[in-house]
Amino acid sequence: MIVGQAIEVLSVYIVLFLLILSLFIPKFSRQFLWTSFLILLGLGLSLWSHLAFDHFHYAYVWRYSALELPLYLKLANLWGGEEGTLLFLAILLSGFAVKFSHYESWTERGVILLTLPFVFGLIFWHPFSLTSEAQLAHAPYQGMNAHLTKFWMAFHPPLIFITYLLLLVPSGAAAEMLVKGTGPWKEISLKYSRLAWVILSAGLMSGMWWAYEDYFYGQFWHWDPVQTASFVVWCFLTAYLHGLRGYRPDGSLGRILPALSLLTASAAIGSMLVTRNGELVSSHRYLGETSIKLLAFIALSLLITMIVALILSYRRRIENSTKMTESRFMIQIALWGFVLFGLMGCYFLGEAYVRALLDIPKDKPPIFFALIANVSSSDLVNLLKEQHQRWTVDNFGLNQILVPIVFVSAIFGGHRFLPVSSFKLRLFITFGALLGSLILAEYVRPLALFYDGTGITSVSTRRNFYLLDMLLGGVVYFSLSSLLYSLPIGKIRGQKKAYFNYIAPVGLIHMGVMIGLFSALCAMILDSNSIKKITFPDAYDQRINISEHHSLEIKRPTVSLSNLGDYSPDGKAIFRSVTDVTLFLRNDRDNTHVVDQGQTLFQDDRVPMANDVGPIRQYCETVDYRFARSSRSNSHMLNPFIYRGITYDLQIWLPAINYLDFDQNGQYRKNSKTDNPTEFNIVVKKFPLMTGLWFGLGLCLIAGLYYALFSRNSGAKKG
Repeated sequence: MIVGQAIEVLSVYIVLFLLILSLFIPKFSRQFLWTSFLILLGLGLSLWSHLAFDHFHYAYVWRYSALELPLYLKLANLWGGEEGTLLFLAILLSGFAVKFSHYESWTERGVILLTLPFVFGLIFWHPFSLTSEAQLAHAPYQGMNAHLTKFWMAFHPPLIFITYLLLLVPSGAAAEMLVKGTGPWKEISLKYSRLAWVILSAGLMSGMWWAYEDYFYGQFWHWDPVQTASFVVWCFLTAYLHGLRGYRPDGSLGRILPALSLLTASAAIGSMLVTRNGELVSSHRYLGETSIKLLAFIALSLLITMIVALILSYRRRIENSTKMTESRFMIQIALWGFVLFGLMGCYFLGEAYVRALLDIPKDKPPIFFALIANVSSSDLVNLLKEQHQRWTVDNFGLNQILVPIVFVSAIFGGHRFLPVSSFKLRLFITFGALLGSLILAEYVRPLALFYDGTGITSVSTRRNFYLLDMLLGGVVYFSLSSLLYSLPIGKIRGQKKAYFNYIAPVGLIHMGVMIGLFSALCAMILDSNSIKKITFPDAYDQRINISEHHSLEIKRPTVSLSNLGDYSPDGKAIFRSVTDVTLFLRNDRDNTHVVDQGQTLFQDDRVPMANDVGPIRQYCETVDYRFARSSRSNSHMLNPFIYRGITYDLQIWLPAINYLDFDQNGQYRKNSKTDNPTEFNIVVKKFPLMTGLWFGLGLCLIAGLYYALFSRNSGAKKG
C-alpha cells in the first residue's frame, strides 16, 4: 500500500522531468511526450481503481466518495475534487501534446508549456495522499456532496473541461500566426473551435437541465458568477467562429482572430478561476480554493502572450484588399457583437470582485427583498442582504437590455439568411417583418396569454411585454429565413457538398439558437410563482389543488423512528426520504392521471437560525439560490417536482418537514428547540415556453455536431 502510493507520487515528478526534457531535446520530444501521457493515463486509471474499490485509506477517496454511491458516481469523482480535476486536465493536455508533436515548434511547444503548470500543480495537489488517523477516527469516509449525486455529474463537468482544453491547445499556433502570419492555426482552429463550441453548448445545456431540477438552483439560468464566466467564454468563441471560415492572415481579420483565440483561452482558465474563488457567492463552488494562484498565472500568461504577440504582429503588413460585401458586413457585426457581450460579462464580474474586495455594497437589492424585509426577523434580512451585496444581478433590468438587442439581431439575421437573390426584395421583406413585429406588439399582444399575473414581480414583468411581443415577430422572421436557407431549394445542383456540409447545418444552428434564446427570455420574464398554505398532519392523504389543472397527494409517513440513521457513514441521522408524493394532472373533463411520482424529505439535520424556521424562510430558500447556499447545511437536499407541458412547466416545491416533530401516529408535536409551526408552504413556479428552450438548444446541438464532424473541408474555402 505505502509502496504503491510512493510510486504514484514519484510518477508525477517523472512526468514533469520528461516534459521539461521534451522542450530542450526536440529530437526525442515525441518519445518523451508519449511516455508522459502513458504515465499520467496510468495515474488516472489508478485513481479510478481507488475510487471504484473504496480505498478510503487515500484521503481523496475518503473526502469525496462513499460506499453507497453507484459506480458511475464513484468514477465521476475523478473531477469531483481539485486534485482529481488537475490530474484529469493534465492527462488530456498531455494527450494533445502527443497529437500536436508533428507540428512545428510554436504549436507543439505551446501545448507543452500549457501542460507543464498543470503537472507542476499536481506536485502540490496530487490525489494520492494517505488518509490520516484523525480523519479515519472521525468517520470511515466523508461522502460525496449531496448536490453532486446526480446523473449529470458524469457529463456536465467533463464537457466543460474538455471544451476549455480544446480552446487552450491552439494557443502556440495562434501566437505564431499573429507574429509571423504563418503556421497551422487556421487548420487547427477550424477543427477544434467548432468541436469546442458544440461541446461547450452541450455542457451548458446539461448544466441548465441539472440546475433546473436541483434544489440550490431551481432555474435553468440565473447569472451565477460561474455561469456568467462560462457565458463570456461562449461569446468569445462564437465571435471568432463567425470569422474563421473566411480568415486570411493578410486580410482584415488577420490580427483580430488569432488574438481573440488567445483571449478566449485566457477566459476559459479565468472561468475555472471564478469557480474556485470564494469572494462571490456561487452555486458551483465545490472544489475549494487550492489552485487559484496557479490558474491565475496561466490565465495572465495567456493574456500577456496575446498582448505581446499582437504588438509584434504590427511588424508585418496586412492589406485589406477584400471587397466589403453585405455578407461580410453581417459577419463583422456578429463577430463584434459577441465580443461586446463577452466584454460586458467581464465587466460585471470585475465590478463584483472589486465591490467584494473593497466591501462596497450594491445600491439596490432585488424586488422581492423588500417583501422579505417586511415580514422577517433582522437576522434573516441581514443574511439575505449580505448575499445580495456580494453578487446581485437585476434580471429585469438586464432583460430590458437583452430583448431589444436580440430583436435587432433577429431582424438583421433574418435579412441575412433570407434566400432571396434580389437585395431590394429582401429589404422590402425585412421592413415588412419589422412592421409586422410592431403591429404584433401594439395590437395583438400574444405573450400576455402566457402570464397569469401571480407572484411579486408582476409590475416589472409587464414592462417587458411590449418588447417581448416585438421580439416574437423578429424570431418568427429569423426562424423562417433560417429554415428556408437550410432547405434544399435550388441548392443541390452543382453544390451538393457545400449544401450538406455548410449551408444546411449553419441555417439550422442559427434557427435553434434563436428559438432557444427567445424561449429562455420568455421563461425568465414571464415566470410566476404562487404559494399554497398547508398544515400537517391535516394535509396527509388528501388531494391538494396547487393549480387549475394540477393536484398532489402526500402520503402519511410510515417509516419507524428506529430506521432514521440510514444514509449516514457514522450512524448519525442526516437526511432521508420517508414518504411518497404523487402529482396529478386534471383535464377539462375532470379526469386525472399521474404525471410524476417520487419521495419527499421529512427528516434532516439542518440547524436553522433562531426565529427563522417558518414559511417565509422556506420561500427565501426557494426563490434565491444564494440564500439557500449560505443558510443550509451541506446535508440538506430537496428537489422540486416538475411537470413538463407543451406550453409551460410547473415546479412544485414541497416543505422539508422535520419528521422528528411528529409522533408514531403522524400527529404533530411541538419541538422545544425550534418551535416549528404547523403551517408550511407549497411554492408553485410556472415557466412558460420551456419546451421551446430545449427544442431550440437540441436542434442547434445536433446541427452543430454534424457541422463540426463533416464540414472541415468546406471550412477551408474563402467566405
